[in-house]
Amino acid sequence: MLRARLAVAAIGLPLLALLVAAPATVFAAAVTVVIAAAAYELVRAANSDWPRYVPLSAAVATAMLVAWSRQLDDFPLWTLLALPAIALYGLLRPGPGPRHFREAWWLGAVMYVGVLGAHWVLLRDVDDGRLWVLVLLGVTFATDTGAYAVGRLLGSHLMAPDISPGKTWEGFAGGYLAGIAAAIGVPLALDLHPGPVVLGVTAGVLPAAAVIGDLAESALKRRIGVKDTSALLPGHGGLLDRMDSLLFAGPCLYWILQWV
Repeated sequence: MLRARLAVAAIGLPLLALLVAAPATVFAAAVTVVIAAAAYELVRAANSDWPRYVPLSAAVATAMLVAWSRQLDDFPLWTLLALPAIALYGLLRPGPGPRHFREAWWLGAVMYVGVLGAHWVLLRDVDDGRLWVLVLLGVTFATDTGAYAVGRLLGSHLMAPDISPGKTWEGFAGGYLAGIAAAIGVPLALDLHPGPVVLGVTAGVLPAAAVIGDLAESALKRRIGVKDTSALLPGHGGLLDRMDSLLFAGPCLYWILQWV
């Protein structure tokens, strides 16, 4: 398991670095493909007999959001955040499972993954967008790694056993502190100067958003009764299993930069 995870990381991290350095159009195209595949994973994990046009729908949702952000300057883009919030509530609400409401689950999965993931493209388009994407990745990876390491070494108090039996409060504390350190250290290392307020808000919000994103996907997988959304990445699960924290942290960082 560990060997497989390291092999995927050895291949994936250089590709990720190349993607961040690529032109904005290439980055947007790659994100669209990833979002499409992740939405497909989520729907197919719930029922393998569902339609196969989900990737196209997720890609269209991503493209629409990017188009709105570039062409409609007066459009209150933040109002679209209601879509994934409503979708997540619908996907997790008590009652009959996704196999009883195929179309509603499919639509919810597209909105949840598509709208949140599209913020990575929006973030790439801000001033110093490449560097802020690196900040997003650094904080998220530090939070996940810190939570995993501290949880394995010291974890004894379960955080949310009904959602994710392996997560502990000790792991959360370790991940949160690691995320704070990264949120302060990475921008300074990249010679970004966002100001103390932006730096403080980023350090406080981003690690928590990464943890919430991880828990949200765990709840979705528990709802549909699977351990991983797919087996695409050996030792890691599916694409959505690796980007769950980024789905929440990405929009948070983008709107922090817009509002704060």
